[in-house]
Amino acid sequence: CRNACGVFDLTAMVKHRITGPDALTFLNRLVPRDVSKIRPGRVGYTVWCTEQGQVIDDGTIFHLREGDYRLCSQERCLDWLHWSALDFDVSITEETASVAALAVQGPTSCATLRAMGLAGIETLKPFELRHYPFQGGELMVSRTGFTGDLGYEVWTSAELALTLWDALFAAGEPYLIRPIGTTALNIA
Repeated sequence: CRNACGVFDLTAMVKHRITGPDALTFLNRLVPRDVSKIRPGRVGYTVWCTEQGQVIDDGTIFHLREGDYRLCSQERCLDWLHWSALDFDVSITEETASVAALAVQGPTSCATLRAMGLAGIETLKPFELRHYPFQGGELMVSRTGFTGDLGYEVWTSAELALTLWDALFAAGEPYLIRPIGTTALNIA
């Protein structure tokens, strides 16, 4: 992560998809930040709270497209989200098993993604996301990450997870790409 390109598997991160006419209103009820300021194609970090203000968890809100959000966290909270959604016209689904994600972090992460064919990746700003075609499906790349280094998170369908891993490591070989685990991530 500090000298080249480290890759951490984020697939196990809990991912909830929130859509519907009241998605924005619902999210604004859950978190203490103004979600309307997270425009489509952007990501925001936040915490979510009980009505009394007790923090339940923290994570990111991806504004994928107009009215379409992904809430990512460490802990499962589907029951609490459904309970909190009473009287809101929203659909909430857990998509953890269907979405694969890799954190690609470090000074050669951008070069690795460029070598993989992601044109213009170097222009992606922090907390921005972009979609790319990939092997008959799609990659979503966000300029986000836990390490504080230059980094990205690459998202795709579970069916393309191994194909993504192989393509990423083939492209990153000249850039000294290496997988990392939780301990290395936390140290970084």
